[in-house]
Amino acid sequence: MATTDRLLVFDTTNQVTTATIRPEAGEPITKLAPNERNEAAPPVVTEGTTPLVLAPFLVRQMQTGTQAPRTVTELVAADAKTGKVAWRLPLPVPEWTKSKSSPESLTVSVAGSSGNVAVLVLGHKGSVITNASTTYAIDLSDRRVLWSQDNFRAATVADGVVVGEKKKDASDDYGTPTGYDLTAGTERWRGEELLNVGLHPAGPNLAYLYARHRDDYRKVILRFLDVRTGEVRQDKVVTASKCRHDGASAVVCFGREQVVGVDATTGATLWRLPDEAASRIAPQVTAVWHGRVYAKTANGGTVTLDSRTGADQPTPPGVAPDLVSGFTGIGISPSGDDMMAFPTSG
Repeated sequence: MATTDRLLVFDTTNQVTTATIRPEAGEPITKLAPNERNEAAPPVVTEGTTPLVLAPFLVRQMQTGTQAPRTVTELVAADAKTGKVAWRLPLPVPEWTKSKSSPESLTVSVAGSSGNVAVLVLGHKGSVITNASTTYAIDLSDRRVLWSQDNFRAATVADGVVVGEKKKDASDDYGTPTGYDLTAGTERWRGEELLNVGLHPAGPNLAYLYARHRDDYRKVILRFLDVRTGEVRQDKVVTASKCRHDGASAVVCFGREQVVGVDATTGATLWRLPDEAASRIAPQVTAVWHGRVYAKTANGGTVTLDSRTGADQPTPPGVAPDLVSGFTGIGISPSGDDMMAFPTSG
């Protein structure tokens, strides 16, 4: 778990914190206060035999000698098995952050990783230059920046391509879904210019696009795109705010009282809820993992669905976890005050 000022590693079976990692390049720009909402992006776990947990922090370096105070992004990489810090990489922030924004208004996250490369996104949450952003591709072996792109906000990384929204400049309200080569930084494809572009990962080869038409803002555009080519796999699929890959062969999208199962390769719709013909309603999805959809029902109950068919599973899970692994499911207690962990087997 990451906050704006630390990375926490804990054993989900006994809730014991095994490591607390803080940035060392400077003082965190913001610190999470008690009872305050955590706005930090979740850490990202890399692939491979020795996976790393990547968490970025925004820190302030104080004046030293003739070096003026400055804001720095520190990327921390920790061993996913031991929780020990593997390395740290400080990165100076781009020029646009120095002249037009305060450090407290900046955001930083890892959009994803593939192979030896991770993608870091620096953005802005203020109201003056909300559209400003810079994306970095970072070599995890050499610990260096391979390339960077201003006015490009990466959303997902898949199959050697970084997919995100490209703008002409920081003040532009319009954006273009664009794909860049992960290692070279060259443009692989570019879509049409749209308004209010939102891009989200949707499986190993798909991205989910939510936007409005450039010439008619009343026209909502909902699409699955092939991350490798930008090709539209399916149009007008679902009015949803989130899509989750099930770790197998399906993507589950949910939001606005609707749940839809989609083939992770083709983007074709597999099933849809609600289904009036079958007298079935749409539950509130909490997690999707390894062929299962975990959800809450309107009457306070819980249910699991087959992510490929949408069928109810015969045994209710008793809980609707927000996070699931092969060992533990983690969720919020019915009162909403406590975090609870449950074994996923046995």
